[in-house]
Amino acid sequence: MNATRKIAAVLAVAISAFPAAAKNADSAAADAGTTQEIDAGANLEKLEAQIESEIIEAEKNTEPGEKTAAEEPIQAGAVADGTIDVQIEVVAEEIPAKKDDITHVAGLDVEQTDYAQSMVRKYMAIYTSEKGSRTLRAILRNGEEYRIFVRKKLAEAGLPRALEYLPVVESEYTIAATSKSGAKGMWQFMENSIKPYLKKNDWIDERLDPWKSTDAAIRKLKENYDVFGDWALALAAYNCGAGAMLKATRENPDKSFWILAEQGYLKKQTVHYVPKLIAIAELSENPEKYGLDLPVLEDDAEIAQYDFVKTGRPVSLMKIASEMNIGVKTLKRLNPSLVRNVTPPMQGFPLRVPLGTAEIAKKAVEKLQKESGGASSFYVEHKIISGDTLWGLSRTYGCKVDDICDLNGISQKTILKLGKVLYIPLK
Repeated sequence: MNATRKIAAVLAVAISAFPAAAKNADSAAADAGTTQEIDAGANLEKLEAQIESEIIEAEKNTEPGEKTAAEEPIQAGAVADGTIDVQIEVVAEEIPAKKDDITHVAGLDVEQTDYAQSMVRKYMAIYTSEKGSRTLRAILRNGEEYRIFVRKKLAEAGLPRALEYLPVVESEYTIAATSKSGAKGMWQFMENSIKPYLKKNDWIDERLDPWKSTDAAIRKLKENYDVFGDWALALAAYNCGAGAMLKATRENPDKSFWILAEQGYLKKQTVHYVPKLIAIAELSENPEKYGLDLPVLEDDAEIAQYDFVKTGRPVSLMKIASEMNIGVKTLKRLNPSLVRNVTPPMQGFPLRVPLGTAEIAKKAVEKLQKESGGASSFYVEHKIISGDTLWGLSRTYGCKVDDICDLNGISQKTILKLGKVLYIPLK
């Protein structure tokens, strides 16, 4: 049986089963609300994995000289954790004729091959299901604060509009997202790949800053495109690494991303990365065409504006917020790269504050730094051992307990955990 035909048949089985599976899985949470919408991705991932495994199994079991689909029907068993237990029989000739090919999506081209089209339509089927569309709607709504910023930055850089949906694939537009492999932030940068784009040290991790990480991601994507000259390859390189993609393309200079994916030259995650993005972009850009209720972000929407105040020595966000008479959560939300809830010991750090509060923030920072008694920006690291207390450490190092708390973004009631590193200010 031809591999492409067999994959298409498996897709038809999985996709036809999906809406019913989603409906049954949703029945117990019909009135769950927004929180449940965001959490719905977990079951969706399971179903995606099930469909992908069916595709891989079909590819593995395809040998030259096999019977055609008309002679050998494919049997599909339970789908989505046993939600469906009926047997479904599908043959390639019975699959409805596909609609017009998806050839161009918001600046990205898609090959008109059976493989490329089936991969994209697989994800379109997932995200047009009841569960899938609800999940996508929640993700897009969750990311609205940053999507317009991403969209305008992409336009300024002359990059495809479809890249606006890459954070949907990477992190579901969650700025604090952390993967099992250690990638962080909305654009999921690994620590070993942030230079020269972003900074990370004991005080800041700019991967968690949605504004700075967006600039970094756009720069990296543009560099990938300059190397590979093709957006599918550039996107795949963003997922698997430019080095791995260069190796694949050098060994197969005449093969497109889709051929490399179909013929097994790329890792499974990378194979599915590009068609998933294209499907999400197609649906999100044309929700009415597919009967979806997705949030539409107008091009003339305003980017949220903020003020900045420069700091020098470390200052507690809690104290700044108190002086400004605003919630500390506001400052934390505007400065997610600060990993210690305190400004870093560096001159000219730009602390983001609500628009219109620059003067108030400046006075608050100046007051707090003056009250610190001219404390030095120098500090030592101390690893907590049994018996350590804040008061004892202040006596040992000749500083105030408040100074230790301010430098570490903690309170005097904080429980010191064994092995944790505290920074102790030096006079």
